[in-house]
Amino acid sequence: MNCAVPQTTPQPVWIAVNTHPNREQSAECNLRHQGYAVYMPVIKKQIRHARRVSEVLRPLFPGYLFVRLNDTQTRWRPILSTIGVRSVVCTRDVPCILPAPFIDDLRAREKDGVIARSASAPQIGETVRVGRGAFDGLAGKIVDLSENDRLVVLMDFLNRPVRVKISSDLLSAI
Repeated sequence: MNCAVPQTTPQPVWIAVNTHPNREQSAECNLRHQGYAVYMPVIKKQIRHARRVSEVLRPLFPGYLFVRLNDTQTRWRPILSTIGVRSVVCTRDVPCILPAPFIDDLRAREKDGVIARSASAPQIGETVRVGRGAFDGLAGKIVDLSENDRLVVLMDFLNRPVRVKISSDLLSAI
């Protein structure tokens, strides 16, 4: 009778790393040089400056990127001394493990290395109505897409046009 315990192969895990402000790319580069597998999802964003509009790539999660470790026993503390890294997202001095489907879903949404906005996402020029909150019932036109699922909506408020940043989950299309 064989009493050997079956050996399970360690599974790679993903952890979240907090970076210094606007240092995501520096941290990514330095972590790759140390041999870590790094994932930083990016989106295209329109920037307006001096009457010029250009598209630039920005992190989907500003201030964060994801690092793959071979297993939960992999040494992760060297990440803390990496240039551009502020901290590792932890609970009681243990890195928080991200569910693998989360990273897989992000990668599935990529097109040419950029996270694509969903087809049902609000578009600039679309008229929307606020469903709840301080502006409940007011309608406006989307004039810009901001970070963190926030939209800039132009509303007629107190007889003048007002630009309001509002969460997209508070809006419904008219």
